[in-house]
Parts: sequence; structure tokens; C-alpha cells
Amino acid sequence: MKHELEALLFATDAPLTISRLKSIFPGTSSKELRQTIADLNEDYDQQERAFTIVEFGGGWQIASRPQFAPLINKLFRGRRFTRLSKAGLEVLAIIAYRQPITRMEIEDVRGVQCSGVLTTLAERHLITVVGRSETVGHPLLYGTTREFLNHLGLNTLHQLPSLPDIEGIINNRADLRLFANQLGEELSDSDLAILSSGQGEDDKAEPASEDPTRQSDVKPIQPDSEQYGERVEG
Repeated sequence: MKHELEALLFATDAPLTISRLKSIFPGTSSKELRQTIADLNEDYDQQERAFTIVEFGGGWQIASRPQFAPLINKLFRGRRFTRLSKAGLEVLAIIAYRQPITRMEIEDVRGVQCSGVLTTLAERHLITVVGRSETVGHPLLYGTTREFLNHLGLNTLHQLPSLPDIEGIINNRADLRLFANQLGEELSDSDLAILSSGQGEDDKAEPASEDPTRQSDVKPIQPDSEQYGERVEG
């Protein structure tokens, strides 16, 4: 099974969870799979390979070692990647640290309407609907996805770095720049200046509507473990 597992970890485009691996290798226990992964990593260390098996997003995948990042960046230099807008980073940070959260609650923090930004983040598979509030109107509740954790190289939301307070992220350039860097985004001083004005490029020029809901009133529908990115043991 060792070589077969290695082939899967090399070929996959997303971290393979224990439950997924057990479905591919019926009758194999979680302990056996973890031990095989550890054995492979030990082989890579002894052979001083440029890659290793990393655990993030609730699963495992073969990846290059961090010390080769500058060299690999040269390989992709010149390629154009779709970046998150400044408004997108704002909203994503709020959802990450306040989830599950309604659109109105996000707008209470930012002071501007954010429907368009939510749509963009959902299309990028960084957020998803995880339930409905039990308040009047039953507004949708948003949370981050496993793809979000993959971007940050985390297993669970509990590994998110601590930040002083979510309202402070928008006004604190250092905190927002740190959050953006963890998503592989870079914010220039001019980007941050736009953010501090409170109006992102994806925002509509209209104030946030009033929301009768408050976090204490929220009771989310139990989401699948994939949505929040918690580790699935199977």
C-alpha cells in the first residue's frame, strides 16, 4: 500500500482526508494510514528529498519543502493570478473570525453593503452557506470552507492566528496585511489606504441596512464537516 498511497498523494489536487483514503483502501484503519504516511516522510527525510507530505485542510498532500519557495516562485513569475480585492479580504477576515455570521452582521462591522463581495468569495469557494439564523426572516449564515483552510495551510479553524478584535482589522494595517499574506495576497500601501477609507472596490455605494439579528440569537444548521474544514476521521 505504501507506493499506492504515495501515488495518490502525488496526484491529488486537494488534501486527501482519512475518510477518503479509507474508501480507496477498504479494510485499512486510520492508524495504518497515518503510519504509512509517517514512513513515507521518514524515507523522504533520509533521502533529503525536496518534497514531503504535509497535513493541512483536514488531509494530506505531497508538497515541496518551504526552503524551495523562492525558486518555485521564479518558475511561476509572469503568470497572472486572480487576486482577492481589498473588500474581499475585509469580508473574508470578518467571516473567518466571526462565523457563523449573517450578511447584515458583516455590514454592521464594515458599514457598507457587501452582497457582491459575498458572491465573489463563494465563487472562489472560500465561503459557503452553513445554515440560517432563527431570527426574523431567517437570514443565511456564512462560514469558511475547506478551501479557505487549504489557502492558509491549516487543519482546523482553531489554528487561525489570534487577532485583537475583528473591527480593528480593518483599521489596523499591520493586522490586515498579515491576514492577506497568509492567503498569498500582497497589499500595497495604496491598497491599505483605500481600505482605511471604508470603501472597497467591490462595495456598492449604499449604507448597510439595519439587521434585527444579533449573534446571541443565531443557531446554525449543523453543517457538513467539509464546510468548516474540520478534520474528518471517518
